[in-house]
Amino acid sequence: MANTFNDIVSNANVVGTIFNGLTVKPLRPKYVFDGICKERQWSMTTPPTKGATLVFPVLAAYSANTAAMDPTTVTPVSDQRNVYTRRTVTLQAYGRNSMVDMYEYDPQQFINGVVDDLAFNLADQGMNSMNNLAKAAIDLNKYSNEVSGTLSGTYHYYGSSGTAGSMGPLKAKDVRSVVADLKGDNVAPFDDGFYVGIISPKVATQLRAQTGNDAWRIPHAYTQPDKIWTGEIGEFEGVRWVANNQVTGVATGTISTYIIGPEGCGKGIGKDLQVGTDPKFWGKFNNLLNMFWTALVGYKIIRREPIRIIETSSTKL
Repeated sequence: MANTFNDIVSNANVVGTIFNGLTVKPLRPKYVFDGICKERQWSMTTPPTKGATLVFPVLAAYSANTAAMDPTTVTPVSDQRNVYTRRTVTLQAYGRNSMVDMYEYDPQQFINGVVDDLAFNLADQGMNSMNNLAKAAIDLNKYSNEVSGTLSGTYHYYGSSGTAGSMGPLKAKDVRSVVADLKGDNVAPFDDGFYVGIISPKVATQLRAQTGNDAWRIPHAYTQPDKIWTGEIGEFEGVRWVANNQVTGVATGTISTYIIGPEGCGKGIGKDLQVGTDPKFWGKFNNLLNMFWTALVGYKIIRREPIRIIETSSTKL
């Protein structure tokens, strides 16, 4: 009978193998967008729920004062007061499940075969989903209103210093322009002294073809091996570049490249991603194991200044 369960029919390739129950896992990307978000955990005394909000207060700076003070003023007054911008993250519930018919599996298949593969796929789907949610929030920074429509003239750029009709491949001058704008807005780099660039492997060929390898430093030359991003290809112009195929437009003629500083995107966490199983079996024969991933999270731009997006052509050089 056709169904959506994982049973001995749908898993015949695993069950029938004679060497072991281990499978070759699918090729998956690395999830860098979620990793660069600033996290804030739920800290209220009440349990977090769907629709609840977490707030990132952003403090405005005082402007300079060059006027001399009057030391004879008697009545105490406050010259300055703090002003905050509230960036609110709404928590949403996410998750999926998968069920295994355990009736006809032996213990070895249970441990090393189907269940192991389900745990891998569910965890991967959860991380992939969180990463896409983070990227969707970051992508909104390219619009003037952080929603849609008119592209921002401050946080959105075109490759080769072009326009919508004349954009070309990513060039060194594009990177220098963005880094100059970040520094002009006083966006500090991450603690290691660098900004993070997320670039598709195709666009990375554009930048390397134009700059040559001598302009780059390999990751081991500027950081410890245990602190290298998966997919990191090197440092150029104060940016640590991570090649990743989940950037927006990777399958189209216009591809996005991101140069990001800290505190650009916030991640509110009510309940972080978890993968688990029900404590009991289901079904009228008590033979169905339910596995799942869940998360109660939300993503929101905290500061606009640290997020810069460059759209380029998809030419491979």
